[in-house]
Amino acid sequence: MEFSIEVLFLDIMKAAILIFIGHLLRSKVKFLQNLYIPSSLIAGFLGLALGPYGVDVLHFSSHMGSYTSAFMVIVFSAIAYGSFSVVKSEKRLGELKESKGESLKRILALYIYRSIASILVYIVPIGVGVYIIDKFIMELPEGFTILVGGGFVGGHGTNAAFGSAVTEATGWTGATDVGMTFATIGVLVGLIGGIILIKNATNNKYTYFVNKFDALPEQFKTGWMPENKEPEMGKEMVSSIALDPLAWSFLMIIIPVGLAYSTIGYVRVYLSTMPTYLWAFLIAVVMTQLLKYSGIGKHVDKHSISRISGSATDFLVFFGVAGIKLEIVMQFAMPIIVLSALALGSLILCMYVIGPRLNNKYWFERCIFVYGYCTGVYAIGLTLLRICDPSGKSKTLEDAAVTSPIDFVEYYTLLLGPILLSTGRVNTFMSVMGITLIVCFVVAFVLKLWNPPHKERTTDAELEV
Repeated sequence: MEFSIEVLFLDIMKAAILIFIGHLLRSKVKFLQNLYIPSSLIAGFLGLALGPYGVDVLHFSSHMGSYTSAFMVIVFSAIAYGSFSVVKSEKRLGELKESKGESLKRILALYIYRSIASILVYIVPIGVGVYIIDKFIMELPEGFTILVGGGFVGGHGTNAAFGSAVTEATGWTGATDVGMTFATIGVLVGLIGGIILIKNATNNKYTYFVNKFDALPEQFKTGWMPENKEPEMGKEMVSSIALDPLAWSFLMIIIPVGLAYSTIGYVRVYLSTMPTYLWAFLIAVVMTQLLKYSGIGKHVDKHSISRISGSATDFLVFFGVAGIKLEIVMQFAMPIIVLSALALGSLILCMYVIGPRLNNKYWFERCIFVYGYCTGVYAIGLTLLRICDPSGKSKTLEDAAVTSPIDFVEYYTLLLGPILLSTGRVNTFMSVMGITLIVCFVVAFVLKLWNPPHKERTTDAELEV
C-alpha cells in the first residue's frame, strides 16, 4: 500500500483503539492489575494476537515497522531534556559536589551499584552469546547480543533504537523484532519478578518500611486516578493567548527530530554508522544548552516534555510488540531464552551479593529500584520502590537523580554499543565495560563504600509500617 496521510492516521487509529481496550482491560481484570502490566503492552499483545500471527483479523499497513523508529527518535530527542539542565540555576551535579560525609557516600554507592548492575546485564549475555553460542552452537547475527542489555536496561525505546542501528549497519532486518522481544521479556520479569522479590524480602525481613507485602495504591492497579486527586500534567510556561503551552513543549522535541531527519544524510557522509536517534539526541543536547544560556530555558517545562515522551513511548511499545514477526523469534528462541535468563540471573546475583555491601542502609529498597531500572524502564523501578518504600524515606530517587547526568554506562552503550557490536568490534566494547567494572570496585574500596555483609534489617525500631 502506498504511504499517505490517510494510511498513517488509520494505523494510529487502530493502535489507539487497542490501547484504549488494553487500558479498560487493565482497569477491570484483576490478574492484569496484580501484575501491573502497562496498558500499551497489553495492547501490543492484543495487536499480535489479532494480527497475521494470530487470528488474522487486524491488519496494519506495510509501514508499521517504520513507526517504531519514528517514535523512538521522538523519545531520544526528549531524553536530552531529562539529562541536561535548561536553566542555569538548576542543580544536580551541584548537589553532588555539596554533599558531604555519609550523604556523599550514600549517593556514590548507589551510583556505583547501578553501574555495576547495568554492566553485568550487558556483558554477561554478550560474552556467552559471542564467545560460546555463536562459536559452538549456532551462528548469531552481528549486533544480536547488544539487544539483550538494550532490552533489559533500556526497554522498548532503547531497543527500537538499537534494532534500527543494527539493521542499518548489518542489513539484518530481524533486529527490531528480536529487540522488542528482549524488551518485552525485560518488562515482564521486571514487574512479575520484582513483586516476587519484594514478597520474599518482607518474609525474610530485608525491608525497612514494610513488614508484609501490600499492594500499591488503587490507581496503580486500575490505571485511573481518583477524583479530585488528579496531578497536573505540567506547568503552562507560555500564555495560551499567544501559543498553546503543550504546543510549546512539543516543538522543543520536534525541532531536533526534524533537524535530525533532514541532516542525517550529510552526517553519514563522514560518519556512516551514525543512527538517526543518536543524531536527534545530540541535536537536542545542543538545543538545551542554547535554551540555557539564552535565558529561554526558564520557560521550558521538562515535565510536559516528559509526558509527550511518555505518550510516544506508549505507541512505540504498541507498534513494537504488535509488529513482532514470530518466525524470527522462533528462529532464535534458544539464544533468546538462554541470554535472557543470564541477564536476569546476573542482576539477581548482583542484587543479593553486591547490593547489601554497597548500600549499607535500606539496601533492599535501593536495590529493588535498580532491579526495576535494569529490567525495562525507570517507571518499573519507581513502581517497585513505591511498594516497599511508599513514603520515599530511603532517598533512593533523590540519590539516583543527582548522578543521572554522569551515567557513563548509559551514555557509552547508547552512543557506541550497537555500532561496535554491529561492526565486529566486540572486544573493544567488552574491554571498556570490563575496565569500567574494575574501576567501580576499586573506587568502592578506596572510598570505603564497601560494607560488611548483612541482609536483615538491623532493628525493628526502624520499621515504619
